Amino acid sequence: MQIGGIQKSSLIDYPGKVSSVIFCSGCNFDCPYCHNPDLVAGPSPCSNILDMNAITGFLDQRRNFLDGVVVSGGEPTLQPGLVDLCRKIKAFGFPVKLDTNGSRPLVLQHLIEANLVDYIAMDLKTDPVLYQSLY
Repeated sequence: MQIGGIQKSSLIDYPGKVSSVIFCSGCNFDCPYCHNPDLVAGPSPCSNILDMNAITGFLDQRRNFLDGVVVSGGEPTLQPGLVDLCRKIKAFGFPVKLDTNGSRPLVLQHLIEANLVDYIAMDLKTDPVLYQSLY
């Protein structure tokens, strides 16, 4: 997993839940309006600090505080370790919300069929020139 950062607590990223947000590095889009442009290029300096052991240790310490965990990005479905990460989050008893651009539907299908996600937020993308035609 290429982890680009972690938000320890959020009241806005998972509707109705106190959550933590795990940000994955790397994206297959290069949107000019991206809200996390530092994560688009790939590995970040945090990748050396935030490995899977650090993430699971962090979640273990927050069992009685959090209501859920958000996996965001960049684009998390590009990560080969996403299924394992979701399994580990679910093993702690947390529901998982996935923020995605939807570009990898087979990954989404697998996560849904394996019951590894509880909520998917898909940010549909288009060229800014086409926005007006989509209203």
